[in-house]
Amino acid sequence: MRAMQVTGPRRLEMVEAPRPSPAPGQVLIRLEALSVCGTDMTAYRHPQPEEAYPLAPGTPCHECAGTIVESRAPEWPEGQRVIHLPALSLDGGSEYVLGGSSSLVALPRDGDLDEWLMCQPWGTVLFSLERIGPVVGNRVVVLGQGCIGLLFTMTLRRMGAGQIITVDRIGHRLEASRRRGADLAVNSLEEDPVEAVNEATGGQGADLVVEASGDPAALVQGIQMARMYGTVMLFGIPEEKTVPFDYFSAITKQITFVGTVSATCEAPARPIRLAVDLKQQGTPDLSWLVTHRLPFAEAPRGYEMYAARSDQVLKVVLQM
Repeated sequence: MRAMQVTGPRRLEMVEAPRPSPAPGQVLIRLEALSVCGTDMTAYRHPQPEEAYPLAPGTPCHECAGTIVESRAPEWPEGQRVIHLPALSLDGGSEYVLGGSSSLVALPRDGDLDEWLMCQPWGTVLFSLERIGPVVGNRVVVLGQGCIGLLFTMTLRRMGAGQIITVDRIGHRLEASRRRGADLAVNSLEEDPVEAVNEATGGQGADLVVEASGDPAALVQGIQMARMYGTVMLFGIPEEKTVPFDYFSAITKQITFVGTVSATCEAPARPIRLAVDLKQQGTPDLSWLVTHRLPFAEAPRGYEMYAARSDQVLKVVLQM
């Protein structure tokens, strides 16, 4: 079977790998749509120890959907379309993958599979906001307006946030955030985002700051933007293992930190199922997220496009 494999920093090749066989309780899925995520950059763009290369075939990819072609799990019949969740292994970048009940989310027979796959990132956002609770009337800052940041902006607006301020360095992302509901979109290359938030909130600061960029410097900025007794949500995963931390400001403001990686919760598939259920009810439209579609054979091009943030990319979907 075909699989992607990282052979060095920002070097991805297409290779042949053995097709797996399901054990009792497992299913074999032929993937049809795979999307590139910022988390993948920790394996693709960020240098690993020299002895780690090449990485395992299928790495890096964890947003993938397809059809069960062989089942040894009675509750998952052949022909069922599914989203597959490889958890933290990021090894879903192959033509065929194995899955089990805890890693599968059933999809309807109808509809664009690329768009159904967007329920995976949206589900992680829904999980994070469950942990935060009601945001009606709150002042919120979302740091980063890539796919995840935009989904936060969209969902926070739907949840009734009083004021949404978004921060990014890329113009087309900020334009997209305005369309998704941002009241103020700040380009951090053109103005100081901390000062901009302070001015926009009348010096009060934000009730909630969502760190969705993965930029280590954003954590320091987020603490500075939060009000006294405010909350900082940690979502973005930095490529670096060590990040700066403004400890004094955090304890002085008595900030509450909430870490929200849904892949490590007790039931990772649950929030993705919620996203699928909501989409089945007809809202919201997620098609705007998919800006680029490429054949699976062009995975190296798709990953480099995402890493370089070129061609106004939000989501690249690789199609089998």
